[in-house]
Amino acid sequence: MFEIAIMLLPVAAASGWYVASRHYKAKSKLPQNENAGYFKGLNFLLNEQPDKAIDVFVNLLEVDDETIEIHLALGTLFRQRGEVEKSIRLHQNLIARPQLNQEMRLNVLSELGMDYMRAGLLDRAESIFLELEDSQRHKVTATKTLLSIFQQEREWLKAIQYTVKLESFDRKKRPILLSHLYCEVAECANKRGDTVEAKSHLDKALKIDPLCVRANVISALIHIKDADYKQALKRLMKIPEQDTRFVPVFLELMISCFDELNKPKQKFNFLADLQADNHSTMVYGRFVDVLIEQKGMKHAVAFMREKLRNEPKESYLKLYANIGLTDDLGEESRFLKEVIHNMEETPLSFQCNHCGFNSVEVNWCCPGCKEWGVTKPILV
Repeated sequence: MFEIAIMLLPVAAASGWYVASRHYKAKSKLPQNENAGYFKGLNFLLNEQPDKAIDVFVNLLEVDDETIEIHLALGTLFRQRGEVEKSIRLHQNLIARPQLNQEMRLNVLSELGMDYMRAGLLDRAESIFLELEDSQRHKVTATKTLLSIFQQEREWLKAIQYTVKLESFDRKKRPILLSHLYCEVAECANKRGDTVEAKSHLDKALKIDPLCVRANVISALIHIKDADYKQALKRLMKIPEQDTRFVPVFLELMISCFDELNKPKQKFNFLADLQADNHSTMVYGRFVDVLIEQKGMKHAVAFMREKLRNEPKESYLKLYANIGLTDDLGEESRFLKEVIHNMEETPLSFQCNHCGFNSVEVNWCCPGCKEWGVTKPILV
């Protein structure tokens, strides 16, 4: 309550100024009613009755060029505090005033649209901002807001349309956003079974942003579904060139494609090159598996001993324990192996570079800040 009262002090001050200014501009008219209303509002404010104070001050301030900004500021304060119903009521009452000129009406309409956005009434907000698109002063804000609405409504084609429109306004390219929007359209087409359309949209995504990892992953999954492992692997092998941080995330897909194509030598060479440049424990673990499979246990043990000697890390120790300690070395060795094996593993996780949001799964659109393509894997 006290915070609301503090918030209303500027409004009370503005009301006092307004009453005084009307008195001095028109001395022939008695300002007793206005003075009474102003002091009534102050009394409510001092007695911590902000709702009643609001009604008094809003009714006291006639809507004209001098007071419209005060009304709008009050509505913004309500919205920022999460009191959206009050903000909506205030702006709806303002729009109902016949004395509003067209410019003032559009300003209030924009604020009402933001109220509806905050309240989650996207259909109402959409209608308002579609109307505001025709206003030269409001068209950029309307376009940005409609872009946000269409993303929330998962109207991806409309979102693409408004992204292009926004780029034409501010001359600023948005390749990451556009590529992910095309990926969303592609995924929708793929769910309908229209792989031709899906592939077409994925090609557009990569043309706009050649570094879009997601487009290659979706394309690979489509090829895997069609048992076309050669094309799937071709797509997946582009990921190291795009962003090497994502290689551990989709490493199992790559290895499964090598296995389906019966290419053990190529798999070994790929993992050998990868582990030389990538310090992920997941990569080392899969390389150790291939070493055991193709070269034998001795080579795998020697590899992990060298890693531990150069970098004595807990994760490397666990990998070594799984291959380097045998049961015939005695009870203490078996106990040590069991303890190391049961050490808690650090799971693969992701962090948004924009807002810091953490998750255990990849989010192409950050749930925290709603930015696209900003979530990256944390190296394990």
